[in-house]
Amino acid sequence: MAQTLISEPNEVVRRVLEGMLRRLGHEPLLITMPTLALGLEADLFIVEPKAAGGGILTQAVHITNPSLPMICVSVSIPPWELFELGVVFADSLIVPFTLGQLRTAIELALHA
Repeated sequence: MAQTLISEPNEVVRRVLEGMLRRLGHEPLLITMPTLALGLEADLFIVEPKAAGGGILTQAVHITNPSLPMICVSVSIPPWELFELGVVFADSLIVPFTLGQLRTAIELALHA
C-alpha cells in the first residue's frame, strides 16, 4: 500500500482518484494546505500540474524529494517548462482514464 499525495483542484476528479486509489489498496493523502513535509512522507505524488499553482507545487515537491515518483493527471500533456526544470513524471494520464490505466501508472511509478 502506497501513501499517495493528490493535488487535483477539480473536486469530481479528486473524489474519483481517491476512490480508485482505495480500490487499488493505496492510501490517498489530499493536499489541502501544501507543505513540503508532505512530499517527504508520501510514496507517490499524483498532480494536475496545469492547475493554478500546480506547476509551482510540483517543482517544490521535486526539489524537496527528487526521488518521489510523480504521475501527471491532466486534460493534456504536462507543461514543457517542468521538464526543462528537471521534473520527470513516471507516467502521464489524460482525463478520463480507467482504473487499469491508473494501476499500470502506479506500478510503473513505484517500481521505476
